[in-house]
Amino acid sequence: MKYTPRIYAKALIESLAGASAAAHEGIIKRFFAAVRRRGDVRRVPEIIEAVRETLRRRVGGRLVEIAFARRHKKSILDSFRTLFTKHDEVVFRTEPELAAGVRITIDGEREFDQTAARRIKKLFR
Repeated sequence: MKYTPRIYAKALIESLAGASAAAHEGIIKRFFAAVRRRGDVRRVPEIIEAVRETLRRRVGGRLVEIAFARRHKKSILDSFRTLFTKHDEVVFRTEPELAAGVRITIDGEREFDQTAARRIKKLFR
């Protein structure tokens, strides 16, 4: 592997930006053929995530991950979604180990943790 996923992502985005919509499919096929030739097929998920992150940041969006202990109704999920901008990518997860509550992580850096698991852990420190 000679290139990082970010370099691959930048190359793909720049290639698509300068091309017509009709040419996009061919560009993508050639791009992944080049990835295959370089032996980086196993890194494709990382490349795709780097493309998503780059495009999201260009429009000022953030990756917002919201974890609940159990599944919730669509109306509750929609109310959480309204807290963020249309450019933000909101991902909902179910994590039974949380016991109860919600954990919101923004761009993998900032975290708002209001879970029972955190409160119990804090109680016994």
